[in-house]
Amino acid sequence: MSRNTPEGNVLLVEDDEMLRETTALVLERQGFAVSTAGDGVEGLEVLGRGEFDVAVVDVMMPRMDGITFARRVREDSDLPIILLTARDLPHDQLAGFHAGADDYVTKPFDGEVLAARLRALLRRTETGPQQPDTTTIRVADLAVDPEGMVVTRGGEEVALSATEFRLLEVLLDHRGRVLSRPQLLELVWDIGAWGDTHVVEVTVQRLRRKIGAERIVTVRGAGYKLVDE
Repeated sequence: MSRNTPEGNVLLVEDDEMLRETTALVLERQGFAVSTAGDGVEGLEVLGRGEFDVAVVDVMMPRMDGITFARRVREDSDLPIILLTARDLPHDQLAGFHAGADDYVTKPFDGEVLAARLRALLRRTETGPQQPDTTTIRVADLAVDPEGMVVTRGGEEVALSATEFRLLEVLLDHRGRVLSRPQLLELVWDIGAWGDTHVVEVTVQRLRRKIGAERIVTVRGAGYKLVDE
């Protein structure tokens, strides 16, 4: 992570020029360094030329929409992504999370609220100074290094997004205990960040595919728990 500014380096991808400029100005006043792009194609080009801590990406754009942009980024990067959309519909949210987005903000939005969401997301990605590997947690064939945010399965590194890693951390901290979907919303996405528990279900599905479906058990009517067996 670059973090050579007080709050971090943001890539803002938005096709509405006025909204792009005003959002960039608000985020800069909040302490972020902001680079902008007018669509997903340009966004990928800008992303390839610099180091960024997070991307804020509109969903509906010409040439390449935000969902496609998120999928392309996820092919080789765990860069945190917040999607912006004018439509607050469950299937739009699910499409975004399936594509690998970490958060979702509905237009119109308050710039300071967006900045707060960015800070919350970046807190989940902070690793701090690298230390000797003395804190590795082992669960069956998984090895989790919380300091370096590195997960291996059977000796092979597993690429997790910041939110997937945070979910795994929370499940590890409560190993063997059932956590409800509202509890996971609070612990992983911050209090009040999401009212729709579908985001939990989608992220659990993504994490299961990467660490093994047998590791996360669904307790019907109650929630999820991480198991050692």
